[in-house]
Amino acid sequence: MAEQIKIGWGRRETTPAGHVMIAGQMGNRFSEGVIDKLTTTALAFDSGEDRAIIISIDLVSIIGDLPKLIREKITAATGVTGDKVMLSVTHTHSAPQYGEIVPMEKCMELYFPSKDKRFGNLGNRGIDPEEIRKEYPDFIDSEQYFDFLLEQISGAAIEAWNTRVPGKIAYGQGTAVVGECRRLTTADRGGLMYAPEDDPNVLHAEGHVDHTVNVLSTYDNGGKLTGILVNVACPAQVGEAWRVISADYWNEVRLEVAARFGEDIYILPQCSAAGDISPHKLLGRRADERMMLLRQQQNEALPDWKWQTRVYNQDYGLARRKEIARRIAVALEDILPVIASAAESTPVLKKEFKQLALPPRVATAEEAEAAAKSAEENKKLFAARNEVYNGCVPAQLRVVDTFKNPPPPVDVELHVMRIGDAVFATNPFELYLDYGDRIKGGSKAVQTFLVQLAAGRGSYLPSSRSGTSGYGSWPSSCIVSCEGGNILAAETIEEINKLF
Repeated sequence: MAEQIKIGWGRRETTPAGHVMIAGQMGNRFSEGVIDKLTTTALAFDSGEDRAIIISIDLVSIIGDLPKLIREKITAATGVTGDKVMLSVTHTHSAPQYGEIVPMEKCMELYFPSKDKRFGNLGNRGIDPEEIRKEYPDFIDSEQYFDFLLEQISGAAIEAWNTRVPGKIAYGQGTAVVGECRRLTTADRGGLMYAPEDDPNVLHAEGHVDHTVNVLSTYDNGGKLTGILVNVACPAQVGEAWRVISADYWNEVRLEVAARFGEDIYILPQCSAAGDISPHKLLGRRADERMMLLRQQQNEALPDWKWQTRVYNQDYGLARRKEIARRIAVALEDILPVIASAAESTPVLKKEFKQLALPPRVATAEEAEAAAKSAEENKKLFAARNEVYNGCVPAQLRVVDTFKNPPPPVDVELHVMRIGDAVFATNPFELYLDYGDRIKGGSKAVQTFLVQLAAGRGSYLPSSRSGTSGYGSWPSSCIVSCEGGNILAAETIEEINKLF
């Protein structure tokens, strides 16, 4: 007879205790404060036959040595090997830099809110943490935050494993409009990210959308809800250019869950395949904003309809976050009562891991020439501003280098986990929805949870129909080719179906 599954939850706060440099976007941002806390949540499963730990982190990415070191700490404390640990991020653009994600000397647009602007040109000679601490003694540099992350993330996972008790799981899906296709196809320039809807050259949205809310819920033996894993196809980047620390819309989701289901309920967020999707409304903005004003989520109407105005405006952004959270919470209220009666105490649990080597994205001669020209133009622009290059120049020079010196295959970790007749599959990319649809279509699972932005060297991975135009599909945005995306989809389907 199969053993009853054991389930454990763990949680740690990863909010920095001082000023930091914020990750995401192309340039450095100096934090102006904290508007809500960052969280790491872990969920552990132990069937007696197999085991797995799922971890979700409020970060923009999880790369470099951090995943390896987290897994080593977990293994040392629990005996759970690294191949059983799945890590992913929500992709908030309002979390700190850590380690060497963005070498500080390569960034521009340094911002320090000191009245005399004494730090305004620090970028000319890189960022010296000790120099910053003369004005901001609480400044936490990226290496210090790395160490803090390592302890907190591994601590959440170890807590989840150590607190596991017999329980039940259920899974199901509903719908909520959270993400929208963020690329519009234009007649003159092809696909563009955040093209204005009133541009007469706009022909149509380049891709479609995925409004699925995938849910896995856990219960104690008495049937009491203990936690909810929520998987939606949308990164957490309503405030993608803000200068504050924030979990983005997942903060409001957590507040809604606490209010509707209880403050002791764990919530573990995941982002499904959504490389060409964002929470920003591109089509029908006026009607959307009017509804937020009528619901009193937003305080004041904005004077124009430009996307740039909204991405920087916190009143609009916080309203958008509240509305997204309301929609997800309504979906949960619809899903949870239905699936609770189907909760399983002895679901099949199988966790597998595979290493892939995917073909790199190599620039053509024309792309390399265009990238070299663009890099030189940007160098002159930054020199005129007396600023250090931002992230776009190294990216453009990398394009040139891939043409001159084609890079080796890109190593990618693929995790698949079956629980009951549902399955989870990870990838490290901002994976365009076309690939996600293909994987779900080929999966033998009753329900397929895709998890992008998982541990590894990620970038955008656009599908072939997006072409090479616009951010996200430019060669400077990608490290893996469309052929590599096709291989990833096929390998993921194969590994999923082996579990059945």
